[in-house]
Amino acid sequence: MKTLKYGLSVLAWLGISTAAFAQQVSLTEVCKLDLVIKESSGVVVAGGKIWTHNDSGDPVLYGIDKTGKISDAIYVGVKNKDWEDLAKDDAGNIYIGAFGNNANKRHDLQVLKISDPSKEEDKVATPELIEFSFPDQHLFPPAENEQNFDVEAMIWFNNSLYLFSKNRTIPFTGYSKVYKVPATKGKYVAELIDSVYTGPEPMLLNWVTSADISPDKTKLVLLSHDKLWLFTCFEGDKFFSGKKYTLTFGTMSQKEGVCFYSNNDLYITDEYLYKIGGKLYSLNLANAKIEACK
Repeated sequence: MKTLKYGLSVLAWLGISTAAFAQQVSLTEVCKLDLVIKESSGVVVAGGKIWTHNDSGDPVLYGIDKTGKISDAIYVGVKNKDWEDLAKDDAGNIYIGAFGNNANKRHDLQVLKISDPSKEEDKVATPELIEFSFPDQHLFPPAENEQNFDVEAMIWFNNSLYLFSKNRTIPFTGYSKVYKVPATKGKYVAELIDSVYTGPEPMLLNWVTSADISPDKTKLVLLSHDKLWLFTCFEGDKFFSGKKYTLTFGTMSQKEGVCFYSNNDLYITDEYLYKIGGKLYSLNLANAKIEACK
């Protein structure tokens, strides 16, 4: 996502909380990101490094340390066309979501699969292409009230990729759709398996910008600009069948990347926009009030 098209209030950008009636948690600022990656749109941990990327420009994954210094970089041998999220499988392979679709008219939706970037000796990766289309999209673009085919969030789970739509409907319906795609090279029609209601207007507070699942596969998080939705106690890929928590940060920025470091520890990044953001944050879910699963 390049810019916020629908405008945030000045108070929100100055750090005034825009989310009420939710459990508030505190983000810890880890570091400022190098301005080379001022549009961080996805984040993942591999080989002891934090990896991220811009959503356009050079097709590069940057490995950073906890001071924000770029300590490694992997060139990916395809064009960076709206890269939006990162996911990792149990074998260490990385998936790059080349599926940003702001205008809801894109036909070339892809996920790029590469091996663990920390093990790439020549610093150049040739990705396998996972190409897909949506089963329920018939117009490019559809009418404004049906524009729910942008994707900026992805996880890997049990040999499949799960994609969460970024709802751009006008009027805003508040639903994120969940699609399932095989995590292997090929061309597919994605399977629409579920949806979740994240909230009413304003759109900017309740659309989904990133996702991840914990290493033990017991927690799913969806990110927005001022909050995190946490899902627990689910069975299989029925992610919304258990408990749901809304964890608000109390401040606003263009947060677009989230990943688990451990089963309770998260990293979050935001884009540098209007001299705000461009940082790496951490969050410990152990500090939130989460009920045990029965």
